[in-house]
Amino acid sequence: MFENDFPLLSTASLVALILHTAKSGPVTLDSCEKALGGLFRQANETPGLPPEALRERLAGHLSDLEIAGILVPAEPVPGEAANWRLTSRGHQALTRHPEGLDQTDLAKYPEFAAHLRDTAHHACGMDPRGAQFDEGYRAGMNGQPFTGNPYGFDTADHQAWESGWTEAQEERRKGQPG
Repeated sequence: MFENDFPLLSTASLVALILHTAKSGPVTLDSCEKALGGLFRQANETPGLPPEALRERLAGHLSDLEIAGILVPAEPVPGEAANWRLTSRGHQALTRHPEGLDQTDLAKYPEFAAHLRDTAHHACGMDPRGAQFDEGYRAGMNGQPFTGNPYGFDTADHQAWESGWTEAQEERRKGQPG
């Protein structure tokens, strides 16, 4: 299954959850996880992913929001987990995007755009279908569904795009930026 196959787990949905939770005060990974659990209970849904995968996704989004300057580390509380608070940029983002942001929205912030450039996949130049691979890779990193492949099924371009998309998903699962 892919990210978009699970209710409430799209990038925009998880980021909205984090931002709305942070609006009330500093958030932790645990408080975001608890809020997500509450949404699933309210919707009478099950996550469809193991708890560690949910936690990893939330942690990745917290990191992305910090890189974009939407969240900043809050004053540490002895004996408590790391926590973040909304910045003025974060309050503006929440006002403009109450249903969440995805990587294309975050890329509009210079710090996050620089982060993407610094961590982007670079093709080695030997593959004649490198452009299609890179296109699929960017689609995968931006949260586009696997079914978004624009090339005809059973063609080399289709396969190259699919390979790029798959590599992006593997990197995201390994906890690399994205």
